[in-house]
Amino acid sequence: MEQIPSDEEVRVASLADRDSVVAIADDVHHGTDSLPATYPYLVKGPSIRGYLYKKGGKTIAFLNTQLIDGGKTLLYSAARVSEEYRGSGVLGRFHRLIRNKYIGTPKLCYKAFAVFDIIMATIGQKLLKTNRHVTEKTLTTVELTSFDVSFKAATRFPELKMLCNDDMTSIMSCEDGRLRHLFPDGRIILDQKPYRLMAANVPLITNTCTHRVFLATDAKSPPLDTGLLSVPTVLSAGSYFACSKGTWYITDVYGEGSEEELRAHITWHLLRSADVGNGNVVFSIFHTRGLADFLTDLGKTFPLRTSSVSYKKPIVFEEEFCQRWNDPVTISHVNSSHPIV
Repeated sequence: MEQIPSDEEVRVASLADRDSVVAIADDVHHGTDSLPATYPYLVKGPSIRGYLYKKGGKTIAFLNTQLIDGGKTLLYSAARVSEEYRGSGVLGRFHRLIRNKYIGTPKLCYKAFAVFDIIMATIGQKLLKTNRHVTEKTLTTVELTSFDVSFKAATRFPELKMLCNDDMTSIMSCEDGRLRHLFPDGRIILDQKPYRLMAANVPLITNTCTHRVFLATDAKSPPLDTGLLSVPTVLSAGSYFACSKGTWYITDVYGEGSEEELRAHITWHLLRSADVGNGNVVFSIFHTRGLADFLTDLGKTFPLRTSSVSYKKPIVFEEEFCQRWNDPVTISHVNSSHPIV
């Protein structure tokens, strides 16, 4: 049974706690921290909660949780700990206390989270003792500082189509075998968050918090008829938010496709990032392999420069515990532990 010191507490975060959460850490993710801009959506929304870890009345850690996959998975994200408490065991204890909060929840069987490769160098072996490595993606990042509007006016993408919610529902409802070229590990990873291929996840991945849009190659007239028409050969998603560097635009690309297809998707999102960007744009692509060669070539057209981001891969882990949680002894143990209000 997990215990915490008498001067520490864990409680649910509210909108009023934003400033104390933002103050936990400076310069997160090399100036591309999404938390200040998206905080309201980390503490309020469908099956969403934010949690604070406080010591002596001061907020020293934060963690966002969301029930996804139709309630089967507890997703952890946006974790941060004050520098002075990193490596002290606070984050691990925080994770366990929050996990215990959800024990006994109907249908819940998994806990999922993602870490960057630089974290794996220090605690990777420890994570693998209790969690299964599910998938990973490669990150390529550049910065865009200015833009030639005449190029945009002359650019057209007739082979690309922006997808609506009905399209995404049809895609996410397809049999796994038909989507293997897009999602070989059975997950769609968006902004480092893993979702199973389920129609129940569509309202979660099509939210407007980060202005996400989905783009497809070879998409037919909406909605996609999964019984008659092919699924897209390449799919991409683009989202953005304000950060201390200006705007961070994230492009998630699925499917190998041809060079022409991948180039069309990346170019479309680059153009959109220039439209929505506020000054400097940090432009990141997540794909199954590195796409630096495409960006080097596009650098002949766009004013791109290499970014200083040090992490290269988000790695997704999952822990299965439904059988253990159904154990009456385990549930009894947890129900008698320190409450989280």
